[in-house]
This record gives sequence, structure tokens and C-alpha cells, in this order.
Amino acid sequence: MALTETTIRKLKDPAKEKLIGDERGLYLRCYPSGRRSWLYRSRKGGSWKTRNLGEWPAVSLAEARNKSAALSKTVLPESVTFGALLDEWFQRRIEPRYKVTKNIEVYVTRGKAEAGSTPLSQLTTKRLTDILVEYADAAPVAANRCLSNWKLALRYAVERGYIERSPLENSTAAVAGGDEKTRDRVLTDDEIRALWNDPHGHTPLLKFLLLTGLRISEAQSATPANIDGDILHIPENKSSRPHWVHLPPLAIALTGDHGGYLFGQRGATSVQHRLKNTAKVTWTPHDLRRTFATRLAGLGVPTHVIEKCLNHSLGGVLAIYNRHAYEAERQEAATRWAAEVLRIVEGKV
Repeated sequence: MALTETTIRKLKDPAKEKLIGDERGLYLRCYPSGRRSWLYRSRKGGSWKTRNLGEWPAVSLAEARNKSAALSKTVLPESVTFGALLDEWFQRRIEPRYKVTKNIEVYVTRGKAEAGSTPLSQLTTKRLTDILVEYADAAPVAANRCLSNWKLALRYAVERGYIERSPLENSTAAVAGGDEKTRDRVLTDDEIRALWNDPHGHTPLLKFLLLTGLRISEAQSATPANIDGDILHIPENKSSRPHWVHLPPLAIALTGDHGGYLFGQRGATSVQHRLKNTAKVTWTPHDLRRTFATRLAGLGVPTHVIEKCLNHSLGGVLAIYNRHAYEAERQEAATRWAAEVLRIVEGKV
């Protein structure tokens, strides 16, 4: 029935409590005592969620309708599930800020599969840590990353008012995959020579990473149009910052017909799989970036120039006041490193 102030006043007191629907989830609850109150109801996950909007006539029909209209356009905190939270957090906090999101998508998918239908109000520390402990049995490092991302998502839930406190607030890596050892792998001269002599199709890409210090995703996100003379422009890195690297002749030669196995023709996963399972080497593509930085330091290149070559943000006061790009110094560093690689490959002392 269509409620009006007149029809509400003429309603007879029911023999037992009764709900009369209006619109947009608004209901009038009538009591045998003659009391009337407003409720907003929504259905989520198979169960009803209700919110008291006040007593009639202190809250008029018009006021109750305005309140229900506002609530119908929002999500009631008590109805938000873990899966809905992960989706919202990913769409609002991750996708707009990061160029590469595949790894985070893995942890979002796992959370939705394991506890996606659970309302946040019912999500406990034990439930989540049990999932992470089981995950860690097979992949301890991934379990740690999963914990970190779930903590960020739940912190977002607190900021949004969905929950008062995160169930993972006090959880650390000790409960998931445990402490991790920081990798310090740097390629030896022999390994650099072995890489240079490897005839496999992905070798140009790996050589290119060693010469430029780029992440594999950065190199493969570029296109031939990003090459301007001896400069390769990277529109965005994983933190959505633009970057550029100087290409000495040795690096330019690797692009061949401005493509080869660079520019996304081989996925990062397939390259990593081949290195681990076929080439049987003990280093990863990211170790090439570490080798680049370490060897530049060995050549006497200043730390702040190396950080710029890697597109890292300078720390402390430098981050605030030093906006210099160090173009000439970065080009010189790249040239010196290419000469050093040639010396290693040719076996010169």
C-alpha cells in the first residue's frame, strides 16, 4: 500500500507486530501497543539486514523516505562481505595506482575463493590465519604477500567504516610464511658470459635487462614508438611513474628490428619458467637488475645516480628538494656499464 501521513494515523493497531512496506526498502513497523517505527531493510547474501530510522511521528514519512533513499544508494556496513571488500579495494586503491596488478589479483582471487561470502562482521583472525597457514605450506613467500595485501584491504575497510577493527591488525609474517631472507644474488662474470653466449630466443631480453636495469615488466610494456634515438621511454612503471633509460649501442643492437623478443613478445612467466626448469640457472630476471645496480656501484657511480637509473624515489630531504634528473650522469653510467659488460664478455682482465 502507498503510505501517507493520513493512512498511518488511521491504521488500526495489529494483534501482533506487523511490517508495512513503502518504497526503496522503507517499512513501517506497527506494534499492538500503537507504537510506530521506521525500518530500512536490504537483502544481502540470502539474509535481511535492517536499520532503525526512528519513531513515527517524530520522524515523518517524508523524512523516513529521504533516509531510505540515501541508504538505498549506499552499502550497509554490516552487509559487506570479504569478497565485496576485496573487489572494492582493488578497484579503488590498486587499479588506479599500479601499472602491474596481476600479482595482487592472485591474492584477491584467493580471498574470494576461501572466505568471499563471509560478512566482515563475522570474519575472525583465526579464520583468516588458518587460510594463510594452509597457503604457506605450499607457498610461504606468497602467503606473506597475501597477508600484506589482505591487511591493506581490511585497513581500507576500517577507513570506510565497514568494520571498527581489522582482524589481521596484529598478524605478522610469523603466522603465515615466516621470515624471508633478502635476496642478494648478483651475477658473476662467468654467468654474464654464459648469458651472452646463450642462443635461446629470450636471451636478447635478458641481456637488455642486464644492460638497462629495467624490470622485465617495464621492458615488455614498451613499444618501438617509445624509442627516441638512444633513449627508451617507459610511460609508467609499477608505481605509475614515468621512466627513461639511455641505450648505448650494445643495447640498441639487441632490439634488432625494433622488436625481437622485447616489447612483450614473451611473457615474464614463460621466461622465468624457462630459466628455472630448462636453463637450470640459480638467478632470476630481477637479479639482473640487482647486478646492474651493484656493478654500477663497483664502477664508482654515485648512489643517487644509481637510484635515478633504477627510477627509485630518492629518500629523505633529497626526495623533497632534489628534483634534478641527472641526465648526463645517467647516460655516462649506462655507457660505462656497457663497456664493462663487453670487457667481461670478451674475457679481458
